[in-house]
Amino acid sequence: MSRLTRIILLCITALPVLTASAEEASGLRGDPAAIADARAMVETMGGLAIWRDTASVHFVHEWDIANRPDRYLEHEILDLTGPRSWVTMDSEIYSRTRAYSPEHGYWSITNGEFTLGSDESLANAMERAPYSIYRLARAIAREDNDLEIRYGTRDGLPGFPALEFVGPDGEAHGWIIVNARKEPIIWATTQYIYVFGPLARFGNLKVPNWATTSDGLVRYEMVSLTGSPQRPETSLFAPPE
Repeated sequence: MSRLTRIILLCITALPVLTASAEEASGLRGDPAAIADARAMVETMGGLAIWRDTASVHFVHEWDIANRPDRYLEHEILDLTGPRSWVTMDSEIYSRTRAYSPEHGYWSITNGEFTLGSDESLANAMERAPYSIYRLARAIAREDNDLEIRYGTRDGLPGFPALEFVGPDGEAHGWIIVNARKEPIIWATTQYIYVFGPLARFGNLKVPNWATTSDGLVRYEMVSLTGSPQRPETSLFAPPE
């Protein structure tokens, strides 16, 4: 083999390494197989192009919680561009509005009584917010470099690999198990574990049409969901004056 041939072969061998490094620097980080599964999951949920441009979602859940006398409807507006959420929950005997955001903290009004949330409530909301399945879908579609994706597991999950989502702090905060069709069937944060029902289409988005906690005591059904390319105004999350 001539010296020139060896040089050409060395250059060809080096190209994928350089390309992979450049791609990693500008996109998702982690295990390539896990990243591929995460992208495939978002495709089953309506597609990378749709989620890439979805800045907020407004959904309606009907909640059924064991040992409660009522079922209630929940309307939530979720800002996918940052950790902000505004919710109303209503039944014949229950009314609650709750919001959290970095700008306005955590607050609620329950049956007419205003409460300013504790620092712990706000910290818990800020920790779990980026790992909502909807925010994860957008982050994956947008190749968010803050997100590292690998295979892992956590206590309480079945003993087979889950997609594990690691934040900028180097710690895992979210997990999703997908089926053979790459549809999400279990979602977990450090605070919750939910088992998902089959995907249902709402406009251009496909999301689980129901979910239940792993102990079966809490369940919701998805009544409606609408996505928007516009993020909500931050004033939405401000407490009443």
